Amino acid sequence: MTLKKSRVKLEDIARKLNISIATVSRALDENPRVKLSTRERVLKTATAMGYTPNQIAKSLSSGKTNIIGVIIPRYDEPFFIEVCRGIDRYAHKHNYKILISSSRNSFEFERENLISFERGLVDGIILSPTHETEMFTHIKKIVNKGIPIVLFDNVREEVAGADHVMIEDDKASFSAVEFLINKGRKKIAFIGGIKEKQVFQDRFKGYIEAMKAHNIPIHEELILHCSSLDREFEDPEIHEFFRGMSIQPDAVFTCTDNYGLLTMKTLLKLGYKIPEDVSVIGFGDLGLGDVFVPSMTCVSQPSFEMGQKITELLINQLNEPNTMKHRKKVIKLKTSLVLRDST
Repeated sequence: MTLKKSRVKLEDIARKLNISIATVSRALDENPRVKLSTRERVLKTATAMGYTPNQIAKSLSSGKTNIIGVIIPRYDEPFFIEVCRGIDRYAHKHNYKILISSSRNSFEFERENLISFERGLVDGIILSPTHETEMFTHIKKIVNKGIPIVLFDNVREEVAGADHVMIEDDKASFSAVEFLINKGRKKIAFIGGIKEKQVFQDRFKGYIEAMKAHNIPIHEELILHCSSLDREFEDPEIHEFFRGMSIQPDAVFTCTDNYGLLTMKTLLKLGYKIPEDVSVIGFGDLGLGDVFVPSMTCVSQPSFEMGQKITELLINQLNEPNTMKHRKKVIKLKTSLVLRDST
């Protein structure tokens, strides 16, 4: 629980020095119409108060832009597209616009984007941390400056003062793998993303726990952690994974829809019948599972709803009185298993 701080505005500096807002604005812009001694006094006071120039709204007495900044790891991921749709829908209903930026799966780009938004481009920030984000100091600085922020999806560390929205990835994976086990499948392969990403770690954890809970042997040969973040390399990596197996799987649990579809494409090319020889489950249910033939069973995560819930929490923060202590909220949304032809 942290004390919500107010972003320092021109009027706060003016009140402190007992001068006009216009004089403060001119002084910060180094306008020669303002005496040098006054300019120096304004700059010194602004620095001491932690003032950050509001590049868009500095001329507005309210200091508001009615823009929400959104930082996602990548633009080409269907999950993030759906989340952003939900964010945009809820924001529009409440007279906010969104400004989307990609961290390109880079911690440095994530930090740079946060700094840009901090300078007054936006009223609040929504962020999905990258797999490279291990230290959350840059996010804590945003909270300490009184800028509302909500984290979602790949949250490795809870940050006091920042709300969080996620799903229980390990439990969702456990349920999906248990479903395959209950259908008599025992040689279940796992395909996930890079090991550094928290959501993939949690989904792998659910797979392992389900196998152990039902005393099903775990074969390292049936486990693939894809090493690339580029789609062009995922297809050949999955293809080589199945071609090199000496154990024939009877089911595959994959951590994304894309991995699931690439898995089915590869298995069909290699002569497997789905689901007679191998059952396949994807994760996401983002609109492609029921287009492929055979259609793909998926763990359905409420991506659009997640976007709306994230934005609701952020706007609630924006509407809180500056003197109010913000109580961090952690929201975990439920998933479901959508059954189709692949199982």
